[in-house]
Amino acid sequence: RDVGALGAQLKRAADIATLPYVAQKAVRRDADALRVALRDDAGALAVLRSVVAQCGTATHAASVALRGPLGAVLGALAGGAENVESRLAAAEAAAAAACRDVGALGSQLERVAGIARRPYVARGAVRREADALRVALRGDAGALAVLASVVGRCDSATDAASDELRGALVAALDALARGADDVESRLPPPGGGGDQRVRIRPHTHT
Repeated sequence: RDVGALGAQLKRAADIATLPYVAQKAVRRDADALRVALRDDAGALAVLRSVVAQCGTATHAASVALRGPLGAVLGALAGGAENVESRLAAAEAAAAAACRDVGALGSQLERVAGIARRPYVARGAVRREADALRVALRGDAGALAVLASVVGRCDSATDAASDELRGALVAALDALARGADDVESRLPPPGGGGDQRVRIRPHTHT
């Protein structure tokens, strides 16, 4: 019982210590998605690097802020004190406050990355359906050629939707990098540019 209780308390302390880095890891995943959407745009990628660097600074600051509360928890654990639970509660409250900045930055970057992914999510769905159709149409070279043409048009529409979103994405990232309060206003609304329903222009027969 004693070793189990000690282990549970130590795990809580470890979870508190890793909170800033969990948030930072999420930011890096979203940044990777944005690098794909902003490829070949050196200016936008520089702004993205600035945002990621800010996240790193906020993560470090949060980690430093937690050292005192975590040290108090470990001291209480080592001394068998009865106030371990209150020390843990204080450390959890400190973690919530310390991670507020990196959490807010991560939440906004997650939204930006989600918007950047919209066209590719739609294209992924098209490609899955195309795979199913290839099975149904196997052996029919003409039908497969038509299907390949449709998939090609989807790819073109995806690229166009991604290009359409780029200005809004860069504006949102710039606002994040500057610590501006108007990040939300820079983001396209749901169903706006780059809607998951990638728009494929009707083919005109001549």
